[in-house]
Amino acid sequence: MIHTVQPKFLTNTPIAIEIYSAEQLSPHCHPHSIEFLYCLLGSASFIVDHERSMINAGELVTIEHQNIHCLESAGDNLFLSVHIDLKKTKFDWETLQYYYFSCATRYCLPHQKRAMEQIIDLMLSAAYVYSSQPSEAASTDWRRICDALMELLVNHFLWFAVEDLTSEENRKFRERLIDILTYTQQHYKDKITIKQLAQMEYINENYLSQFLKRTSFHSFTLMLNYVRCFEAQKLLLNTDKSIQEISDDCGFSSKKYFHKHFKYYWNTTPLQLRKWYEAYISQHPTKACDKTMESGTYLKEYITRLHIARSFGRIGI
Repeated sequence: MIHTVQPKFLTNTPIAIEIYSAEQLSPHCHPHSIEFLYCLLGSASFIVDHERSMINAGELVTIEHQNIHCLESAGDNLFLSVHIDLKKTKFDWETLQYYYFSCATRYCLPHQKRAMEQIIDLMLSAAYVYSSQPSEAASTDWRRICDALMELLVNHFLWFAVEDLTSEENRKFRERLIDILTYTQQHYKDKITIKQLAQMEYINENYLSQFLKRTSFHSFTLMLNYVRCFEAQKLLLNTDKSIQEISDDCGFSSKKYFHKHFKYYWNTTPLQLRKWYEAYISQHPTKACDKTMESGTYLKEYITRLHIARSFGRIGI
C-alpha cells in the first residue's frame, strides 16, 4: 500500500514549508495538496507515477494531489518543498481537483519562463522568512503567497495549454476543455460517448473531434482512456482488488482492453506496476533529514547568488 502523507500546514494557513536533504523518500502521495518541489543543491532520481526523471539544482517540479512519487539520491542534496492545501485556496476545490498541471523547469516554454521565475522567487522568499523569522509573517501573508502561487499555476501551467493563455481565444479554449475534462473524470466509470460531450457543449461531433486534436490528448478515445488508467493506477497501488475488478470499476469493456491502454500510457502492464511498487517500497524506506530551521543563512546567500546570476545572464548559480 502507498503511504499517504499529510503535510504540516502552518497554523490557520493552507501552506506547508520544509527544507530537507534526502537519500531516499519511499513512495507516497498527498490526498488534496499540491507540492512545489525545488532543488537547491545536488540532484536526485525522481519518480512520479510511472515516469522517472532527474531533478537537478535550480530545477522545479510540481506534484499534483494524489500523484504517487518517490525519490532517491547518491550524493549531497537539499530540497525546498512547499505544499498548498487545494481545499483552502481562493479557487473552487470542486473544479480545481480535476485540473492537470504541467509545471517543471525542463518542460518550461518560452512564454512560461517569467511565471516560472516568479514561482521560484515566491518559494524562496517564503522559505527564508519561515526559517529565519517565523514569527514575523502573519497568516494573511501566507495566504497571499498561496494565492499568488496558485494564480501563476492556473494561469500559466495547465497541462492542456496549447500556448500562452492570455488571449481571449485561449481563455475560451481552456474553459471548454476544463468542462469536458471535468465531466469525463466525474463519469469515467460510465459509458461516455463523444456525442454526449458534443451535446453538452452545444457543438457538433466533428467540431469536438477537431477541438480535442489540438489538446495534449489528441482524441476523445485517448482522453477517456487516460483518465480511466489514471484512476486504475490508484486502485492498483492502494487496494488488493484484482486486475479484473479494477478494469470493471474503471469502465473498461474488458481486461484485455484495460491492459492494452494501460501499457500504452504507463509503458508497463498493470500487474508489473503493482509488483514493481511492492518491491520498491520494501527496499527503499524513507531516509531524510529536516533542515528547515537551520537554513536561513544558506537561503539568503542562495537568493543573492540567484539574482546576481539572472542579472548577468548566467545559467548556473
